[in-house]
Amino acid sequence: MTILTSSGLNTIMESDLSKPELFAGRIKDIFGGKAGDVLEAISHPRYETFRLNLNKSGVKEVLRKLRGLGFEIREGVLPGSYVNLSSLNGSRISQTEFFKNGIVYVQGLSSMLDVVVLDPKPDEKILDLCASPGSKTSYIASMTGVPGNIYAVENNSARFFSLKKNLALQGFDGVVTVKSNAVGLINRYPEFREFFDKILVDVPCSNEGNVRFVDKDPLKFWNPKLPKKISMLQKKILASGYNMLKPGGFMVYSTCTYSFEENEAVINWVLKKFTDLEAVEVTLPFKELSHVRGITEHRGEKVDSRISGALRILPGNYFDGFFISLLQRQSVQEH
Repeated sequence: MTILTSSGLNTIMESDLSKPELFAGRIKDIFGGKAGDVLEAISHPRYETFRLNLNKSGVKEVLRKLRGLGFEIREGVLPGSYVNLSSLNGSRISQTEFFKNGIVYVQGLSSMLDVVVLDPKPDEKILDLCASPGSKTSYIASMTGVPGNIYAVENNSARFFSLKKNLALQGFDGVVTVKSNAVGLINRYPEFREFFDKILVDVPCSNEGNVRFVDKDPLKFWNPKLPKKISMLQKKILASGYNMLKPGGFMVYSTCTYSFEENEAVINWVLKKFTDLEAVEVTLPFKELSHVRGITEHRGEKVDSRISGALRILPGNYFDGFFISLLQRQSVQEH
């Protein structure tokens, strides 16, 4: 697959470009001098990463059995995370009985990172607003140990039952599951208004961060027109989250995509709409992570300078491309 990355790309009409060339141009437009690193990274596969279900077995026992099956495993940088170094050779933990029995849960480290940023506590009411298939919900439950304080929302019937199945398989069926549209949720459940201490808003997106050129037909579902369209839905979901967040509470907005329209532009919109929302700088729990900060100017469009505190995770051997913004609703005294 040929990827055009030269500066001459800007002088070519987008309609004349192939999908790979157009995608590469979008990456260059977003990341500038870092674009080469991004394109190089997504030309290689990512290691399979996972975490262990401590409800079902001990860490040492599971790791010993997995290694006995021939897996080469190292500890990951996030709490409870592990890397399957054998995955590039085709040895997938997702094909083992440990995965099928819910003892091991395969999950990307980028997906886990926004839960770490949310920093859930046992005594907090926590909402996962776009929850299926339950990866982040179950990680929250494993970190707090109090599933009954966690609410998980999913509207699609098939995805809702997949969510419930995954939570039950891991022993977290105490999570409160809600089959409902995330937009306007408080119209159906008015008791949710300003009810939650922390809310995770990992919205549906164009999934650009999951593109790997080593995959078969990696851009099959990529549509360069989708970011502008889907950003309208993302804004509605984020506004819904705001209405359910307690004053003083924290909300994480995240996507697994690169586009400015779905990331910084959405945060800029919500900061203008709700003046008691503050963009908080995302701090990393470790240093070994390739990232850049939120973009505050794109194609001549300037956004709120506080958005520079957001985090753009660059793809690599262990992480996929991801965007994370931390927001806090100010208390009445602060506002």
